[in-house]
Amino acid sequence: MAGVLATVSAVALGTASAAPQGPGKSTTATVQSAPATSSARERWQPPTHQGGDPTHQDPGDPALNTNYLISEVSPAQYRGWWYQSHLTGINVTWMTPSGRDPYDGWDWIEIVDMKGHRITWDWACGNAHCGAYGSTMIGLYLNKGEEYKARYWSDGGRVTKGRLQAEFEFWA
Repeated sequence: MAGVLATVSAVALGTASAAPQGPGKSTTATVQSAPATSSARERWQPPTHQGGDPTHQDPGDPALNTNYLISEVSPAQYRGWWYQSHLTGINVTWMTPSGRDPYDGWDWIEIVDMKGHRITWDWACGNAHCGAYGSTMIGLYLNKGEEYKARYWSDGGRVTKGRLQAEFEFWA
């Protein structure tokens, strides 16, 4: 008598757990899917209360504005087509170490007033593979004549707020 051997394998991203079904019954495995990166990026928010001095770096970290640089903050306006949104705000021009992808690094830019209160923030790179040099347009309205800071944070993500890499003071 001929037998048939079939092998089925499944690959799932996520965690698996096995729950016993009782005596004499087989164990059934269940899989919980891992969160998708783009989904996690959409929900991620930087911390709202940053304790201490954000310019404080761990020993051995390079000084601010060493490997990362904000070279310019300028007024910006984008007028889309009839189906696209219009945006008024600022344009933050930045540079990171060669070969770094700010999208993969979850890098973000924060705008704060001179008291250190966050006005707004946005991802440095909204699309994958934007390279080590670019600019980010951030929609916001600033009070004319007041001083602000643009801050570049690297390595933000699910478990960390990131590491402050560069600052640039500017007047509205």
